[in-house]
Amino acid sequence: MKRSLQGAVALAAMSLAVPALAADYFAPPPDLRPAYPDTWEQPDDSIRFEYGAAYWYSWGGQNAGFTSPFGPVSLSVRDQTHIGELHGKIEDLSTQTYVAARAGLGFHTSGTYDISPADAGNIGTGSRIGYVGGDFGWLPLGTMSDGFAVGGLVGYQYWKDAPDIGTGQYATAFDPITGDPTTLGEAQDDFDIHALRLGIKGMAEFEMFDIQAEAAWVPYAHVTGALGGSAPGGFNFPGVPVTVYENAQTTLSGRGQGVMLEAMAGFHPTENLAIRVGGRAWYLEGNLDAVFNGTAGGVAQPEMVLPSTYASLFRYGLRAELTGRF
Repeated sequence: MKRSLQGAVALAAMSLAVPALAADYFAPPPDLRPAYPDTWEQPDDSIRFEYGAAYWYSWGGQNAGFTSPFGPVSLSVRDQTHIGELHGKIEDLSTQTYVAARAGLGFHTSGTYDISPADAGNIGTGSRIGYVGGDFGWLPLGTMSDGFAVGGLVGYQYWKDAPDIGTGQYATAFDPITGDPTTLGEAQDDFDIHALRLGIKGMAEFEMFDIQAEAAWVPYAHVTGALGGSAPGGFNFPGVPVTVYENAQTTLSGRGQGVMLEAMAGFHPTENLAIRVGGRAWYLEGNLDAVFNGTAGGVAQPEMVLPSTYASLFRYGLRAELTGRF
């Protein structure tokens, strides 16, 4: 009797426990605490891309003057150059930053030059004018995604300015009797500029239009290059009774500073397409040293370092671009 009572109690306890266990087993699991906040991921549209092509009709110029034992030497070049450009930009709307790159190359150059007292004439067809560079910008004032934004930029610009000035020859061998050159080497007017850019940039967008402008200061530019030769005719300085010939390429080196400005106004025929027109201007000035190697009266002269009395380089003009945004 006692055992029967104990078995009944155990059976009743099991029958009461089974529904409770079943309820616990089939109950939904408790909510787990997320490892990261729900907003830790950036939205899909926080990164924006732009790329396109542009045309720049530019006017350029080189100006320099040097002192020498024979007398002053000056360079003056004026050109009109058609430049094609490719450009691109990546914008991070969440941090209000961007990275931009550009590369341009001249495909037709015309104009005039004057190397005094050597020669003057028209620019030839072998000119090499171009550039490549990039900027990092931060626009903390306003918002880049809509409306208005202003901020700063830092960048680098390589600028090649080498118009074909035509007198590109120097003497490598001379007649021992007359002192006239018998063999000539090629020399070209050629400037290479590596420039640091620090500036401000602003942009404003409307429904179908936008405005962009930037002003960059160039606190330092490293300049190297060469000056076109004067052979086969050589040149004569006032008061010097013999003709002077260059017997090696005259090289240039120095530093400069300047400004780079740009302003564009755009029209958006579609949401992702922009047609912009505007202008761009670059200007550098500084100090150059010309290393001159010459022969006078058939006698090679010691190498001379000719300091500049002035030196400047500029390029400005009208620019148009077609840009896509994604």
